[in-house]
Amino acid sequence: MVRSFSQLACFMMFVSFCLPISSQGQHIKKPNVLKALSNEANLTRCIGFTGQPLASKEQRILFDRQAKWDASGISNPDQSGLRLRLVKIVDAVAPGGAAPARYRVYAEGAPQDKVFVLNTWLPDNTLKIDPRDLYVNTQGLVMTHKPAPEEEILMKAPGTELDVQAGNQNGEPVRFVLTSRDGTTSIYGSLVEHPLVGDDKGCKVEARISLPGAAAVLITLDGFPGKINVPLVLVSAGAQISEVLETNSDGHAEIAVLTGVPGKTEGTLKATAEGPNCLPSVSLPWKAATEPPAAKTP
Repeated sequence: MVRSFSQLACFMMFVSFCLPISSQGQHIKKPNVLKALSNEANLTRCIGFTGQPLASKEQRILFDRQAKWDASGISNPDQSGLRLRLVKIVDAVAPGGAAPARYRVYAEGAPQDKVFVLNTWLPDNTLKIDPRDLYVNTQGLVMTHKPAPEEEILMKAPGTELDVQAGNQNGEPVRFVLTSRDGTTSIYGSLVEHPLVGDDKGCKVEARISLPGAAAVLITLDGFPGKINVPLVLVSAGAQISEVLETNSDGHAEIAVLTGVPGKTEGTLKATAEGPNCLPSVSLPWKAATEPPAAKTP
């Protein structure tokens, strides 16, 4: 887990600069898309309740990367439009829904002449590297071997398709990046098995866990008119703060929120956004962050 400031800093360096190793023992080239962090002046806004410590630079970088990953991946003008599509495998759902479902992965439009590797950003902010060589057929289906001619048009291939697992907690995202081993292509996607979304007349406010225990969350707005100011009211364990978010041309905005309140070890955060003709809200429980024993970073 990555919870202390030092572990968080190490994790961010890992995400930005460490390279997976291929099955042949060769490092993949570092893709430009992972080379630079966001400019500090343009990081996703982060707020907290009065009396709580401000977010560290490392935390703000983490929240910014999460927001960009979820929205459209980290910007790369040479790869516009590429994004992972994750489709639930219905017959893989455990009886009673006790375990997270599995999802097959599509990378439509991805080059077929490349070998890929999958990295998974887990809910505890550790990074998991799948060591297998992965391939894409003409339908964008990601496969665990190079597709044979008769497999090029398959939309599913049980046993030889890549499948991934979501988180099992409400509002818990799992993030994926499919990167070519030559470092020229990186395709991003995020998956929330149980999203926390408030919807009123098409205006949506969503809460996604950013740090374990929901000690921090990403609040995103979608479906609002473009280029307007949206009042946002946050209530947690009896404390309240208000902010105004400006939507982009697509009616989207986001902010990171440190959920803790002085003197409280747990509570529920409620976020309410006020649009011109809508008032969506969303709630989720949180627990105060604790400093765990030293753990190895990925």
